[in-house]
Amino acid sequence: MSAPRKVTLIAFGIILGLSLGFVGLRLLDSEAAPTNTACQPAPGDWEAQARALLHDYRVPCDTFYWLPDPGGEFHTQVRLNNYGLHAPDYTLAKAPGVFRIVIVGDSFPQGMQVEVEQTFPQVLQAWLNRDTAQTFEVINLSMDAYGTDRELLLYALIGWQFDPDLVLLSVYTGNDVQDNHIDLEQRRYGYRLERPFFTPGDAGMQLHNSPIFTPDTYDSPVFRWLAGMQAAQAPPPPENPPPHPAVISENPYEVAYPVQIGLYLPEDAYWREAWALTEALLMQFRDVVETAGGVPFGVLLIPDRRAVYPAIWGSEVSRYAEMLPDLRQADPMQPTTRLETFLGEQGIPVLNLAWALRAQAGSVDEPLYYPGDGHFTPGGHQVVAQRIALWLPAAGLVP
Repeated sequence: MSAPRKVTLIAFGIILGLSLGFVGLRLLDSEAAPTNTACQPAPGDWEAQARALLHDYRVPCDTFYWLPDPGGEFHTQVRLNNYGLHAPDYTLAKAPGVFRIVIVGDSFPQGMQVEVEQTFPQVLQAWLNRDTAQTFEVINLSMDAYGTDRELLLYALIGWQFDPDLVLLSVYTGNDVQDNHIDLEQRRYGYRLERPFFTPGDAGMQLHNSPIFTPDTYDSPVFRWLAGMQAAQAPPPPENPPPHPAVISENPYEVAYPVQIGLYLPEDAYWREAWALTEALLMQFRDVVETAGGVPFGVLLIPDRRAVYPAIWGSEVSRYAEMLPDLRQADPMQPTTRLETFLGEQGIPVLNLAWALRAQAGSVDEPLYYPGDGHFTPGGHQVVAQRIALWLPAAGLVP
């Protein structure tokens, strides 16, 4: 995010409490952090293309401090790599004999709340390389505040160039369904973000607000799909944010309850469309990945902490049930189980991480999510990585 936009989102995130795009976070002056002089941005014009396409993209080799405000739950010095990712430096060329996994996601796999080596993609790589002759490399292509829509565009622009042997899409059910729907997202932030987005159409999804790239920029069926979507894009529809939750303050922007609570309520037209769009994006993601030589595709479902900790869910019900009586009968596991069922019916390998996180949360004292920030602690990343490492060979996705 650009600095002015980021400040706005942070202020809003603090007010909403459990909204996890940039919840309760602030950046310290990046000049106070040592410069990442060892890093050199990856060559080519990919960064300019990423910024033009995705609207928000982090600066390659940037270095800054990241800590919650307030609380002091963590204090990390973030050193972004040559692709602007919270990960080690990457090369597009894949070494002979390496099995490369690309994980695409949002702030959860990105993991800027912890050190790079503590993020679950990096822990997963270490686990997969234990006691085996096969060498695994895990590319963490994750960006905070992205939904499935921009993650799909990011993969179509950059991800396929890493020549993956497997692509895993990380879906955070806590806000990805909402993030994929431009009107629900606008209600959350108070304004429409100037970014590309999709809407359902009679002939399939329609892309809006995307710069046009020529189809021959890259010789790839994945990029040709992107260029085709851009060439056929429709004008953006007029702004139409939902009437609920009600806006109770314009400055600072505040709504009566977090927009994501709609996940657990009887569906209105907005949420029905958001779910349908999310399901269509997941199917499109699978098709785009498999376009490039039949690369396997799987989905990791990361639950909101409401689904992992009964006490947090109980607190939410107590806080909002008078306003939203349907919340008393709601199931906090429903978003992940709904997507798990849908993906299973489509034959897409899926791992619902809610079960492993719930089991571990009930047996250890260490929190798996930071109480104030809401993202994984090192322990949460560890649980997720170990569960994925067991699932991948069982699902036949790795050698």
